[in-house]
Amino acid sequence: MDARYSLALLGDFPIAIADEIEAAIQERISVLGLELHKDVTLFKGAPRGFRPKHDRCCAALCARIDAKDEAQIERFIDQRVPLVPVASDQDNFATEFPGALGALNGVPMTQGPAILAASLLEASSLIPRQRRVFLSYRRKESTEAALQLYTELCALQYDVFLDTHGILPGEHFQEVLWQRLCDCDVLVYLDTPTYFEGRWTELEFSRASLRKLAMLRVGWPRVEATNIHLISGQVQLEESDLSANGHIQPDAMTKILESIELYRSKSVSIRYRDLVGKLTASVEAAGGKVLGASSRKGLVVSVKNEEIVVYPELRVPTSESFYEASLEEHSPPVAVIYNEEGIEERTWKAHMQWLGDRLHGHARLVKANAAGHRFQDWY
Repeated sequence: MDARYSLALLGDFPIAIADEIEAAIQERISVLGLELHKDVTLFKGAPRGFRPKHDRCCAALCARIDAKDEAQIERFIDQRVPLVPVASDQDNFATEFPGALGALNGVPMTQGPAILAASLLEASSLIPRQRRVFLSYRRKESTEAALQLYTELCALQYDVFLDTHGILPGEHFQEVLWQRLCDCDVLVYLDTPTYFEGRWTELEFSRASLRKLAMLRVGWPRVEATNIHLISGQVQLEESDLSANGHIQPDAMTKILESIELYRSKSVSIRYRDLVGKLTASVEAAGGKVLGASSRKGLVVSVKNEEIVVYPELRVPTSESFYEASLEEHSPPVAVIYNEEGIEERTWKAHMQWLGDRLHGHARLVKANAAGHRFQDWY
């Protein structure tokens, strides 16, 4: 199976620092059940040698580069590859990055290999809290398998939604259900004989499709796949893959877990580019332009000769989205952009309105399609 994630150390990294970054990456991804150079590739060298697959998560740390590689850096920026400039010291960004990378926020090498590795993993969505899966199933047909899969995914540091575990007593079931679906990267549905006959399961499938989530079908024996044109992939089970108590056998479970990781990576990449595409179209319609991507997948846009830092949020924005957007030293207010499709929970809307009123001068929540209009009168 091809690697799910493509990482890179581009430019003039000292060998000892590069080796320590690699070791830190290997240690961090091992708790996610991933292997370096198998599930995650790490390229080291000049930008022209880095060829990531653009339907997978990818990111690069960039030390000082040769002037002849500037055109390749600009191509990466156009392709929305997250790039994190790494200067020898905090005061040296302007002199070491006179080209396109100079517009992006970066990390000084003096922060050390562990911080540099964490920045690269965060830019490529390889932090545990960023890995979210929604399990869709019919209780009367596949509860045991759903609980088993939930346990396996939690052990690999996924944030997993299962209806019997993810909704607190007293919460509005339907609103919370759709909110959590919008908050995930992958819908894994257990396609049992009557899956599409259930009201909730059919709606979960339809809404995941509208949200453009990756959808992985786990097909039960003798159940014919439908809606093939909407799903990302499938693992078809045979009679021998299920035990008498309804559990999935180890070999089949391994295939399912590997497929979830693959399609999660693709989902994040595709939805990030879709969200940035909406932002770009809106900003360009307002006479502005997107300058590039940087650490934490932040973007720098220019409208009316004013630079605005933007943080795309693929999931449901929260107070943590505002907090993370404010961590770096940018001129406030920064923008958190999101795709509003399917986000309907009334409690969330009231909370974000309350929060936005109090943080207006520091960070603002913006719908991607309306960004150009909002940015014309930003400061």
